[in-house]
Amino acid sequence: MRTFIFEKRKYGFELLMDLHKFEDNPNAFFDPTPQTTDFFEILIFEKAAGQIELNGQVLDVVDNSFFFISPFQKKSCQIDLSGIKGFHLVFQNDFLSEFFDDKLFTYRLQYFYNSQYPQFLQLENEDYQMIRLVLNEIINEINNFQNDSPHILRSLLYFSLSKLNRLFSKHYNISPNTQSNTIIYKFKEMLELNIRTMHSVEEYCNLLQVSRHQLNLMTKEHTGHTSKEIIKKRLLQEVKMELRYSNKTIAEIANTLHFSEANNLTRFFKNLEGISPVAYRDSYQNDSN
Repeated sequence: MRTFIFEKRKYGFELLMDLHKFEDNPNAFFDPTPQTTDFFEILIFEKAAGQIELNGQVLDVVDNSFFFISPFQKKSCQIDLSGIKGFHLVFQNDFLSEFFDDKLFTYRLQYFYNSQYPQFLQLENEDYQMIRLVLNEIINEINNFQNDSPHILRSLLYFSLSKLNRLFSKHYNISPNTQSNTIIYKFKEMLELNIRTMHSVEEYCNLLQVSRHQLNLMTKEHTGHTSKEIIKKRLLQEVKMELRYSNKTIAEIANTLHFSEANNLTRFFKNLEGISPVAYRDSYQNDSN
């Protein structure tokens, strides 16, 4: 699978973000084969039609739609390029986190590192035009780069990401609060770092030094789900990625993801998906063919 690496010095100076319009070079942004990146992406479609497969979920592309992709998540695109309009926003975490001295900033945004809800949002035209105005200002600032441009770009990007977080949270009826208890964001971080080896609530409580009751109260308030539900959904996503994008046997996947035996993986998967891992893989391969 192809992995795209962020080009820090694309413009001759270091800049940890970039933004382009699809209509300027549509062939550069879409690939029907699975791919991944080492940076954050937001695909923004003003006018488009097609589908994006993101983490095993197939989502329709519609006008004024946003797709939020975290580093090393897997995607493939089937997009009609005729008449396409929109933006491709990319950035590395350090562009904002180091300046704001907040390593958890991207974990505070509900649409990144989120396995509970679709990483998709369609905006009303009024909201889209507001975001579109800011995106065009970012492009202008990059094209006319000056000494203070990094500060202006950070403020414009911060505004866009925070505003989208409010709109995303409102749409899915979850908390838009990015400044709540830091533990909930540490939990999201620990989940991303350890999901392939740690599956129990107790293990994460030990890492975070909180009780199961405390963690559940925070996750319910912030996401609407218990910590156990969040762990299961994130682990399910990891199993799906192995079934779709690797040639490992079920036993090998179980070993990779630290299930005690293959039968436990099969039982876990069937309880959540309603079909066996083998049937899921067969269905995906038939759809791909």
